[in-house]
Amino acid sequence: MRRWFLAIPLLFLAGCGPAGVDDLGPVGDFAFTERSGAPVTQADLRGKVWVASFVFVRCTSHCPQISRTVRELQSDLRDVKDLRFVTFTVDPTHDREAELREYADAMQADPDRWLFLTGTEEAVRRMLVEQFKVGGTLPGDEPGQLMHSTRLVVVDRDGKIRGYFDGMAPAAMVKEEGAEAARTYEAEQHAKLRQAVRSLAAPGWDFPFFHAVLNTVATGLLVVGWIAIRSRAVRVHIASMVTTLAISALFLTSYLYYHLVIKGSVATRFQDQNPDAPEWVRYVYYAILLTHTILAVVVTPLAVWTAYLGWKGDYGRHRPLAKWVLPVWLYVTTTGVVVYVMLYRMYAPT
Repeated sequence: MRRWFLAIPLLFLAGCGPAGVDDLGPVGDFAFTERSGAPVTQADLRGKVWVASFVFVRCTSHCPQISRTVRELQSDLRDVKDLRFVTFTVDPTHDREAELREYADAMQADPDRWLFLTGTEEAVRRMLVEQFKVGGTLPGDEPGQLMHSTRLVVVDRDGKIRGYFDGMAPAAMVKEEGAEAARTYEAEQHAKLRQAVRSLAAPGWDFPFFHAVLNTVATGLLVVGWIAIRSRAVRVHIASMVTTLAISALFLTSYLYYHLVIKGSVATRFQDQNPDAPEWVRYVYYAILLTHTILAVVVTPLAVWTAYLGWKGDYGRHRPLAKWVLPVWLYVTTTGVVVYVMLYRMYAPT
């Protein structure tokens, strides 16, 4: 039997490589001092994805909100192992190690994941103006403090800037559109930042894509197995179903490893992955995911039992059970691909 049609969904999936983000150039070299007193350079962050922010300890306006946003990101992205948050003081004359330690403690900053850096005034100015390009001019009434951006900057493992995100809504938006619109805008910006971080920090092996491929192949083999038994091609039917069982076992092993070991049992939320998706799409996604998950738990032991009955030659029980198991199994593998497309592709950034 010809099986060339199985290549169609695989070709579709093959065109869905990992979504990328902008490459805005390297940050460049720097040398600062962390709140612990340890020196930190660009090389120390090589191999890590990091989010830069800019505050100063005595600030009572925007800085506390920016730091609270970073604190929320620290919690929301706790499963991303190679992620660091790097806060640069823009008041290095005042903000030395002791002041930064006190501020970091107040923000519940994890010392292993959230760094607070200080340095010379010239080094800080160069970092903001020339390297991050987020501005930095000295106001006349506040010597020693740099006027600075409230944006958060995402940097990849190679030290390249990959995106700017507003840590808070611009004052003009709050004034013109109101507090509710500002909160909505901030939530969208933070969701897009989380999405960019997860995309950049994803392991080299794209597990979700791999799982979608396995589900696609399993779907095709189930169809082949059904057609084969209807055509009385028993050997083809057996080969197709046994192969599907093997693929399903591989899927389950890989899926559990990815979610328990790599992601640390932290689920990927649809709204974080797809901040631009309409609300109704989220409800449809969770409805499909719920039925997919429940039926996957139910069909797994039934599929093994059905195969066992066939292997034993107990066709009196094998056939009627298979009539129920096959469509449910087919639904599970098909919706596995649908879940992947909706979560990672449908509203992925271009």
